[in-house]
Amino acid sequence: MKKISLLLAIVFCFSLVGCGKDTAPASEDFAEIPDSVDNEEAEEDDGTYWLSGYLKSSEKDKSGEPDEYGVIQPIIYVAKIDGDSLIIEGTTNFRNEESQDPVGMGPGDYAEFIITDETVFQMVGGENGPETVTKEEFAGYLESCADSGILLDLKITGAKVTIAKIRS
Repeated sequence: MKKISLLLAIVFCFSLVGCGKDTAPASEDFAEIPDSVDNEEAEEDDGTYWLSGYLKSSEKDKSGEPDEYGVIQPIIYVAKIDGDSLIIEGTTNFRNEESQDPVGMGPGDYAEFIITDETVFQMVGGENGPETVTKEEFAGYLESCADSGILLDLKITGAKVTIAKIRS
């Protein structure tokens, strides 16, 4: 029964990949996100999409694996800011628009995105709505939330982070 549930969940996930707009990255596009921020081709790509995953540094072995219900777990086990790069390691969901349900999974273990002066960093949750913070404050929150299970949500245009949110 568990194998059938897993198979159904996988088939369902693959069927959702075709839904949505043409701006969703191909699964191999995620794996080919530049290893360095000098990749000119990635900078010229104007596709926009959202990536998200739960910050769970201690659950690296569960990243991309199905949970007890057969749902693939989008677990990010490394998330950090290094200079003008946002580096993530783990499995992520992707979607075309912020309000959309996930339409697929990013297969890669490692991705590096460019942070610009226009990147918006937000803490979302609580009663006061989103709070915009500096890159340095956001980096500190990423470090302190590394194993919290809180959602990291990124809007990516090309290889650039336009919005980075930590959602409680």
